[in-house]
Amino acid sequence: AAFDFRGDIITVPAEKGDVRNLTASTGVHEHSPVWSPDGTRIAYFSDQTGENQLVVAPQDGKGAPKAYPVEGHGYYDDPVWSPDSQRISYTDNSQSVYWIDLKSGKSKKVASQQTYTPAPQLSHAWSPDSKWIAYTVGTQPLVMAVSVYSIDQDKSFPITDGLAEVTAPVFDR
Repeated sequence: AAFDFRGDIITVPAEKGDVRNLTASTGVHEHSPVWSPDGTRIAYFSDQTGENQLVVAPQDGKGAPKAYPVEGHGYYDDPVWSPDSQRISYTDNSQSVYWIDLKSGKSKKVASQQTYTPAPQLSHAWSPDSKWIAYTVGTQPLVMAVSVYSIDQDKSFPITDGLAEVTAPVFDR
């Protein structure tokens, strides 16, 4: 398991072994760790440079972590790995969904809430083939609707009409 604890990223083995502090940083806030689907890396957000960045580090603590500048505004949260471990989607303070390609380091905005709310309700999930992101976004009357975004086409398609509240979309394997 991976946790953020007092600004550091900690891993804990499932059965036997020691707790590992992957970051051991002073004066730095690191948060929202997630394991890669292949189990080799952990992604998290860090403000070590003074700006928030996405960091991908080897889960065993061996090797240097790689930092990626992210698009968006303010605080970043909810990183989700694509099943092929090549991309990560995330949200930001403006209640927008983005994805970043780990090979190129380029981020792309998927969608934003039309009306800012104090309690963001965005959720997002990758398709099993890593080519689509399903996400929720609020309509003008603040009813959550589901759309899917095609990585290949760089385009979103509505799935629900916004006449009924929908949350937490996921793809069937």
